[in-house]
Parts: sequence; C-alpha cells; structure tokens
Amino acid sequence: MPRHTRDAQLEQFWRRHLKRQPASGLTIRDYCRTHALREPSFYAWRRTIRARDNPTAHPTPPQPPVAPAPTFLPVTLVDSRPPAAAPLDIRLANGHRLRVHAGCDRALLAEVLAILHPAPKSPEPEAQPC
Repeated sequence: MPRHTRDAQLEQFWRRHLKRQPASGLTIRDYCRTHALREPSFYAWRRTIRARDNPTAHPTPPQPPVAPAPTFLPVTLVDSRPPAAAPLDIRLANGHRLRVHAGCDRALLAEVLAILHPAPKSPEPEAQPC
C-alpha cells in the first residue's frame, strides 16, 4: 500500500511551475521567492515528476545477488602417510588414550606419559627406633 495517494491537482500545480520557471528567465531561487514557493519543494517535485514521466531513468536499486544452493561433490579421503606399521594405541589406567606413530620423539613421549600417568610415590620408610 503506498504511503501517499497522488493528488492530481497538486501535481498539475507543480508541473505548471516547473514548466514556467525556465521560461521566466529567473533562477529557481528567485522564481520560488516571486511565486511564494518553497525551494526544497520545487526540487523535490522536479525529481518526482521526472521519475513519473520516465520510470526507466530511475530504475529500482539492484537487489543483492542470491547465493546459489550449495552443491555437494563426492569426496575421497586418501591416507597421505607412508605405508608403515599401524600406530601404537596406549590406554592408561586413568582413561587417557595415546596414539603414537612411528618416528615420534621419544623424549617428548616420556614427558607426556609422566604428566598423564605419574609414577606412584613410594611410601617413606617409617623411622625405626634405635
């Protein structure tokens, strides 16, 4: 529903003034003062009437492109590791699981194991009476 209904008499009023202004030899500002018209209204009506007379001069703004629906392609997973022995699967008593591949850094593995599964502390010997 349009916000404003067209007033045919008002449009004809402005069409007459828009036609008479250039013939008057006056600037738009002077013409508006002479005829008690608001200058911003003159410019607004000039734009409106031009758009009504030539709708292709002011086409509707372009709409953003609609993204096409995603297309799914078949995917084949390829193991890029060189053929070697299967990784070593270590399951610790506390529930942690480690998968160790051939060639891993042994020192790093020892540190990780020490963190995840610390060695039990040995009880301190009881003091023996002398």
